[in-house]
Amino acid sequence: MYRVGIIGCGGITERRHAPTFSALERTELVALADLSEERLELLGERHGVGPEHRYTDYQRMLEREELDLVSIATPHSAHEEQAIAAAQSGVHVVLEKPIARTVEEVDRMARAAEEAGVRLTVAHNQLYLPQVLESVRLLRSGELGRAFLVRSEGLSGSTVWGRGVMQDWRTKKEAGGGGPLIDSGYHQVYRALAWLGSPVKRVFARIGTHVMDIEVEDMALLLMEHANGGTTSLQIGWCARGGATGMEEVYATEGQLRVRMGGDEPLSVWRASTEQWENASVKSEPDQSFGLPTLVNGFLDAIESGGPVPVSADDARDVLQVIQGAYQSAQRGEAVELAP
Repeated sequence: MYRVGIIGCGGITERRHAPTFSALERTELVALADLSEERLELLGERHGVGPEHRYTDYQRMLEREELDLVSIATPHSAHEEQAIAAAQSGVHVVLEKPIARTVEEVDRMARAAEEAGVRLTVAHNQLYLPQVLESVRLLRSGELGRAFLVRSEGLSGSTVWGRGVMQDWRTKKEAGGGGPLIDSGYHQVYRALAWLGSPVKRVFARIGTHVMDIEVEDMALLLMEHANGGTTSLQIGWCARGGATGMEEVYATEGQLRVRMGGDEPLSVWRASTEQWENASVKSEPDQSFGLPTLVNGFLDAIESGGPVPVSADDARDVLQVIQGAYQSAQRGEAVELAP
């Protein structure tokens, strides 16, 4: 049984991390750390973590508790310090996305984990949604021909507000490292990489702040050229004042996919052989888990076997490199070549 501590008791921990680590057969949630005593009490009472195992200083949690694994779900600016501290305490690390704000931060975290002999993975959890797993399987099988275009749209009416001490941290450049692109758009980038099965070699972006009075962007449009010739068109923003919209489509030479993150029709498939749309049969999963239990179980398997983790620091670095390149492109007004 893996003894788990969580750093950060905000909304994502309330919805996903705490329920996951409380429910899995191989994990036991034994400690919580957060700056907010109110959040500690709420989640501690809900998941059976007593007052003596709740900390407003995560360092004290690392020093006092006998932990095997730490899950970090804090503002992006805190990830590097907390992940390195956990690694140096000899504890395996699960990091909420994005892994960090810059690739330099990623490199330091990865080096610390390697030097400490612990494993680190990143919550690219939406890769493990049943409909995403099945869509990737279909594309890899060749049944739909060659995938050449991903269209990913995720526009909403406003930012997601936090639940703890600093509820508007996503709108702060220092805390978040950017706005919706590095936050929700991060999911869209790693899904596109999985669907096209190829790294991004060039990115062109238009990024701006139009409807919100915040330090970061509220809209980002990206055109990503993949090494295999594929293209991703990505739109993300908090600027849809008339209501949220969203679409995930993959176009291939012999078929087309529509992937929905929720709803009654999570995956629809069009095949040239039948010339009609069909709803694919995919497994259901608990509400709000969004693939995290599958990722965590894969991480525990990797710890025990010494095999590759589900999402490595290098995998996350590739995603962050695309996002950093997009911010640079928007500043320069030209496409940016990414390092291979």
